[in-house]
This record gives sequence, structure tokens and C-alpha cells, in this order.
Amino acid sequence: MEKEMAGKVEVEAKHLLNAYGAIEKARRELYWALNYQIRAGEKPNNLLSSDNVEVEILDNGKVVKLTVMDYPARLQSTKNEEKERWINNVMFALKNVKDKISFDRIFVFVKFYFPVSNVDVDNRDIKPIIDGIKYSRIVADDNYRYVSYGFNANFSDSPRTEIYIIDYKVFPKKLHEILNET
Repeated sequence: MEKEMAGKVEVEAKHLLNAYGAIEKARRELYWALNYQIRAGEKPNNLLSSDNVEVEILDNGKVVKLTVMDYPARLQSTKNEEKERWINNVMFALKNVKDKISFDRIFVFVKFYFPVSNVDVDNRDIKPIIDGIKYSRIVADDNYRYVSYGFNANFSDSPRTEIYIIDYKVFPKKLHEILNET
């Protein structure tokens, strides 16, 4: 029920959640309409800005940095729906550089930059990223012998997700550098 109080409109939370869910569904449909090639491992004809993953190879191939101009959805139901998009985007970005990098074991560090300060990052936000790395085949598997991970989250006026894939042999030093970047 909407009420006007002192120039402000109050909206029931369920209507906001329904609207948010509808927007995420429309975004997912637009993604698949434009980027069906990613499923086939091909370069898409059209890229949405949130699906244009920037890849940088750093420190002579010891670190790979992916920058996704997006962040995980906040609703649990939407997180489940967008999982495949995150897996595919990470996998496709890494397949483009697979011949330039090689890892026996990795440490994955994810830096989330959210447009709000009250967020709760959970396993559903990390798993699609790790799965995309595994499916790209830059590491043998995603079990504990091959992959370790960590994350942090920050408020930012420039929301995005930065994914660092660090050769396990150099990860303590590199993680320290990443955490202390401004």
C-alpha cells in the first residue's frame, strides 16, 4: 500500500522486491538473447557492459586479474538465476588467455565493490566465479588441492567485481599488495 507522508512516498517491501526480481529477469533474458555465443565458447556479437570482462595478466603470468563491471544480485532467488551468467563470463574471459597462463594451484581473491554499504557476501556469490575458473581449465580442478579463496567487500560509487587468480607459490606477497591497493 502506498502512502504519501510529508512529501515522501512509502512503498511496501514486497512490491520493491517484485520489481527488483522483474528487472533481474529482464536483464537475464537480454543477456541470453544477445550473448548466446558464450554458451558455445565463442566470442559474443554483442556485449552488455556487465558481461564485458576485462582480463589483465600481471607479474609475468603469476596473477590474472578479471574486472567485471557488475556485482552479485542481492536477492537469493536472483543469485540462483544469474549463476550461469557469472560462470560463463568468467570461463569465457579466461579461455581467451588460457594459452598465456598456467597454474598447478591457485589462490582466488575476490574484491566486491557494492553501491550500498550493508551487504552480506555469501558462498552463492563466490561459487560461480570458482566454477568459471574450473571450467576454463586453467587449473586441474576446484577442490582444496588446487584452489583456495578469500574475499572482501567495499562500498563504491563505481560498483564492480575484481577477481584475482594468483599462483599459489606467490600468493602471500601478492595478496598483501592487493589488499593494500587504494
